[in-house]
Amino acid sequence: MLVVSSIDLKENLRVMKPSKFLASTIKEPTININNDYRYLKTGYYVSLHAEILGNMVIPSCEDIIDSSRTPILLLRAEKAKIPTLPFLVTDSVKKIIAELGLPVVLFAVNPFIHEGYKTAKNKSALYRAMKSLGMNYKFTVCAQPVKGELFSVKSFFGKCQINDEEVCGLAAKVYALFRIPVCKLHVQKVEGKAYLCALQPIDEQELSKSDLEVISREILLISQQGDHLSV
Repeated sequence: MLVVSSIDLKENLRVMKPSKFLASTIKEPTININNDYRYLKTGYYVSLHAEILGNMVIPSCEDIIDSSRTPILLLRAEKAKIPTLPFLVTDSVKKIIAELGLPVVLFAVNPFIHEGYKTAKNKSALYRAMKSLGMNYKFTVCAQPVKGELFSVKSFFGKCQINDEEVCGLAAKVYALFRIPVCKLHVQKVEGKAYLCALQPIDEQELSKSDLEVISREILLISQQGDHLSV
């Protein structure tokens, strides 16, 4: 098993930097560790290169693209019976208010925008959020109703450092479906139940020393099991 990582891991692991891997022809099952897997970023190209070489790789390019596009993420999650809330993909403020009401949370649909999310409690705030995320209304947004507590958690191989069984269970299901080793999940907690809202990259500076230790331990455990594609 080959680990390709842009992140400085803490255990004594066999790790290759992305630049070296991208210049190689190594044919071996590959785990791609990156804080940002978005399309055309280094994390994406590592998985693409592995697939071109014929390697089994986590995550796959298909899962990278699907998970980074919130509407597709939610459709696949819903099909897999992962809890989600209703959503709209639109550039119409009137449609959002008519079908979802207020408050709402908005995510960009344009894959080249990465600004987390914006919430709107009133009509004027909704216009401002759509103008920002839609690049002056040129692109649609993905809107979801805000029905409870909205927050973000870091997920490493589907495990979260949070004392919440609902959220931890949700993270495990999302990883089982999309196989994104390092990411941030945006979640709503409504009447005690956790709902997936979006999945986004983690800024490198957000990764603490303890986060790196968790990622390293998970990789070490996978390597000891011998079959990383079965976890």
